[in-house]
Amino acid sequence: MAVIELPEAINLAWQISKELKGKQIASGVRGSSPHKFAFTGKHSDEEFAAIVKDKTIGTARADGSVILTDLEPGYVLSLGLGGERILYHTSEKTLPKKHQLLLNFKDDTYLTVTVSGWGEVRLLEQSEVPRHPHIKKKAISPFSDEFTLAYFNSLFDSLPENKRVSAKYFIISEPGIWGVGNGCLQDILYRAKIHPKRQMVTLLSEERRTLYDVIKQTLNDIIELGGRDNERDLYNKPGGYQRILHSKTVDHPCRECGTPIKKIQYLGGAAYFCPSCQAE
Repeated sequence: MAVIELPEAINLAWQISKELKGKQIASGVRGSSPHKFAFTGKHSDEEFAAIVKDKTIGTARADGSVILTDLEPGYVLSLGLGGERILYHTSEKTLPKKHQLLLNFKDDTYLTVTVSGWGEVRLLEQSEVPRHPHIKKKAISPFSDEFTLAYFNSLFDSLPENKRVSAKYFIISEPGIWGVGNGCLQDILYRAKIHPKRQMVTLLSEERRTLYDVIKQTLNDIIELGGRDNERDLYNKPGGYQRILHSKTVDHPCRECGTPIKKIQYLGGAAYFCPSCQAE
């Protein structure tokens, strides 16, 4: 299952702001296809429909893998977080049969959200956004000016003594790189030549610097190319970033050394790596 991560959230937020800002909602339907892992918050589907009617789409922004879109006045629509297809439609004929959100705009265009696995379809009052359950108050985005090498090194210094912390856990769990999940992780570790199970305390200073540079470069590459090739944008177009490691590369030769790519199940998901380039 493809999952929205920071680069896709940034791209979708930009497209929503560009395409939908200023559109007024004629009606909103959230519960037509019930999904137990579509996180909806405190409002019932009936309350949701009543609140969003006549609201106007404002600016959208990404916070980690969450997409926050202003519904003016007074509310915010929270999307993303997991596996979601967020699509803009200019014709009713293209609407999916199943969806967890349908916004019908007064110009007869539409926004749909279909959740695969899990995802957000949450309505918040503006004042509630700082208490959003899936947003870290003090998180620093890897695209922020605050995401310096000194800050990155401080994440290593924050690790508890004698606690074994692998590269995968370090990046996607604790302390974590905000918005990066198991999808982007694969190419980051491959490009940095670090095994997913490598213990972070063993990294030399130059390896830390390489990992820092690779994180920034990989995420920037994904954004510039409109997302990963297994994700879709607002217009249902796949991203242009061709992933290096994924399920279909298993047992195929590493592009650097020719060693067959391997797969393991680790920390709740698949991990792909080259046994030669990414020695444990």
